[in-house]
Amino acid sequence: MHKFYVSLTEIRYNEQTERFEVSMRIFPDDLDLALLERSGIHTQLATELEHIKADSLLMNYLLEDFKLWFKGEALELNYLGNEPESDAIWCYLESSKVPSPDTITIQNAILTEFFPDQVNIVQVYHGKWNKGLLLDRHQYQDILILGQ
Repeated sequence: MHKFYVSLTEIRYNEQTERFEVSMRIFPDDLDLALLERSGIHTQLATELEHIKADSLLMNYLLEDFKLWFKGEALELNYLGNEPESDAIWCYLESSKVPSPDTITIQNAILTEFFPDQVNIVQVYHGKWNKGLLLDRHQYQDILILGQ
């Protein structure tokens, strides 16, 4: 059996708060390897043996490898936490305020330096409009015109 390397990221614009809400579904064993390579610590995410620094290491990793830009300026992203789900882990981020965005640049390089076949599926929602992207180690960034 061939192991596949994929993550799912949903980015939703909340018109009431004027923020992008980000949810990422990633396999914890893949994240463990990435965090071990970067920090030297066996994090054992989403297990009873989870390292005390696991959450802060995960936060730093996500904020380094996932970014959003609006009009050429990086948006501040806040890590809200994570929650395990059977064989995956959901990680949550929220952007600073962005009034009426028309375009967004997305970078999702999560796990691409560790797994050559890693594909990061990104689905963006703005009102009733949505669009999907496939990002990988060769193209880990793209620009979307919201509504088109």
